[in-house]
Amino acid sequence: MIAATRFGRRLVFGVAAAALVAQPAFAQTPNPTSAPEQPASDNDPGRDVVVITGIGPARTSDELIASTTVLDEGDIVGRLSGGLGDTLQGLPGISSTAFGPGASRPVIRGLGAERVQVLTNGIGVIDASAASPDHAVTGDPLGAERIEILRGPATLAYGGGAAGGVVNVIDGLIVEEAPDAPFSASAYAGYTTVDEGKTAAARVTGTSGPLVGVLSWTGRESDDIEIPGFAESARLRALEEEGGEEHEEEEEAYGTLPNSGVESQSISGGLSLVGEDGFIGVAVRRQESKYGIVGGHHHHEEEEEEAALASFAVTDIGVAAVGELPEQPFIDMEQTRIDVRGGWNFDNGPFERVTGSLSVVDYKHTEFEGPGEPGTVFTNEGYEARIEAQHAEWMGLAGSVGVQTSSRDFRAVGDEAFVTPTVTNQAGIFIFETWEQDEWGLEGGLRFDRVSVDNEVAGEREFDTLNASFGVHGHVTENLFLGATINSTERAPTDVELFANGPHLATAQFELGDSTLDTERGISLEASARWESGPLEIGASIYSFAFDRFIYLNPTGGEEDELPVFQAVQADATFTGAELTAAYDFGDAFGAAWKIDGAIDVVRGELDDGGDLPRIPPTSAMLGLSADAGFATARLEARWSDEQDRIAAFELPTDAFTVIDLRTSWMLTPNLDLIVEGVNLTDEEVRYHASPLKDLAPVAGRSFRLGLRAEF
Repeated sequence: MIAATRFGRRLVFGVAAAALVAQPAFAQTPNPTSAPEQPASDNDPGRDVVVITGIGPARTSDELIASTTVLDEGDIVGRLSGGLGDTLQGLPGISSTAFGPGASRPVIRGLGAERVQVLTNGIGVIDASAASPDHAVTGDPLGAERIEILRGPATLAYGGGAAGGVVNVIDGLIVEEAPDAPFSASAYAGYTTVDEGKTAAARVTGTSGPLVGVLSWTGRESDDIEIPGFAESARLRALEEEGGEEHEEEEEAYGTLPNSGVESQSISGGLSLVGEDGFIGVAVRRQESKYGIVGGHHHHEEEEEEAALASFAVTDIGVAAVGELPEQPFIDMEQTRIDVRGGWNFDNGPFERVTGSLSVVDYKHTEFEGPGEPGTVFTNEGYEARIEAQHAEWMGLAGSVGVQTSSRDFRAVGDEAFVTPTVTNQAGIFIFETWEQDEWGLEGGLRFDRVSVDNEVAGEREFDTLNASFGVHGHVTENLFLGATINSTERAPTDVELFANGPHLATAQFELGDSTLDTERGISLEASARWESGPLEIGASIYSFAFDRFIYLNPTGGEEDELPVFQAVQADATFTGAELTAAYDFGDAFGAAWKIDGAIDVVRGELDDGGDLPRIPPTSAMLGLSADAGFATARLEARWSDEQDRIAAFELPTDAFTVIDLRTSWMLTPNLDLIVEGVNLTDEEVRYHASPLKDLAPVAGRSFRLGLRAEF
């Protein structure tokens, strides 16, 4: 555990800086802090907002055909839970890989990793999170000003790697419009009981003429999380006992999940030149994180037990605490990212607006096997550039054309270097058009990419991919909106899918790629409907993804380095599912405005020749009751997840669970909110089926959070 005094100094410094710099703004133009609300989506017309991530003309979330979710800063703080995947977990159609508190990536409609694009300000994160679930995604929800989640035709602009959807983490470091106030600041500080976790963030924005500067800092420190029972699931323990493994009582992790501590911090700044017709800015972010690799030490060998040091204690994340083995593995990650972005509006000519972005990233993480014992080193150096031009309306068409190019040099050196050095280059061009006529509209687009994957050992593979989308929507009546889309996607295999050849200890697999893999192709169909009448709102989507040559890891039945061998293969597969949301506004009673809402999410993924795909989330549902009394808000929410028994050959079923949460926010002053929250109040054992770690480590048990959020 990092010394609390060090974290405390950072916290006090960050909050004090925010408060001091913001005093002039506080004295002149108070900006009351609104209580956290529910995420804006196409089923919440009261909070429809312009979607920044979308392509083509600016549109609000209710004008997009497919389901869209937008979280503002208040929503993010209200949902804050570890990494990006855990923070978004539970939103319609979204699950998490939940590889311990230090690493979580979103899974959308059963698709994850290379089929869900995680972006920062519209540009790829350029990290190692898609290569392995134990690698943290560098998109930081704590430092985000806004998070947008897109599905459907709007994802076309990001290529075949966005078949499942796009998650864009927007940090606001580069300002595009002059702020209303010359100075502003925000700060958050929170404490969670389940891990003795301390979390803080501070942001300051200042203006001098056309220059706008932003400084931001985030920090997080937590101990091992408390869990409601054994770390290993009952099914896994029963299977091990059947196999003859004897478990001594002291061997079993119970009540606390070993090696689940986290320490992370990020410091960033941006400077923008903002005018009436355009802007240009640059931002720099430095992010560091240390976290234990949960489940990375699950051997029950006698000689390892004898190596336990009862009095061993250190003050660093990932290394064992008192009474535990010092060989606990952990990851030490660092990333430096430089962003340049600009845009210009035109009064005349063929284009109305042109925007461009460039990101240069230097990423590195080292996997330590124990204190002072560095193991495998992963690096990813690269850039991504993007230019989009929105043309003037022509014959009723409004849309954009653009180009995008990127290069990534991914390397792994060490015992777990299961992929040899590979450089991936990509260049693409896209066009997207919309046509509106009275209450009806059409939209569609094309994107062509050329992808080169050049491996140091196996040589180079080149792929040409074509993605296309078409959609129609209409306001059938004043209350009813209908939409339908069809997308054709093509995705080039990744470096891991092509060239993996080595032990992957985080997932307990020996992975083999296949350098002969072909382009993965798919056709997706989606129909959506929204009904809004008075206090009642209903939304529904039904979808199907039919993949040709779907790439996945399949067990061969062999063994290498005492690990089961998994081979990257291709087969036809189909994903089908539906999402239903509903909300009813009861109006005012007992001094508060009351609202009830719910959601149901269903997805199934299976091979066309028979058999289920692994890690497909089960059916889930949510029911919530919210009250807003002006000075305080409260939300009682129940989330249910069904048993998942549609499993791949090497998986175990996952039990159903129900979680009850209570979140409250109290306005102490017009600028200061107190957050009091109870999560998993019944201390339920929760295991997400989408997590590769679900039988080795549940998510945290009952937890209470106390937080302060200020805006000046």
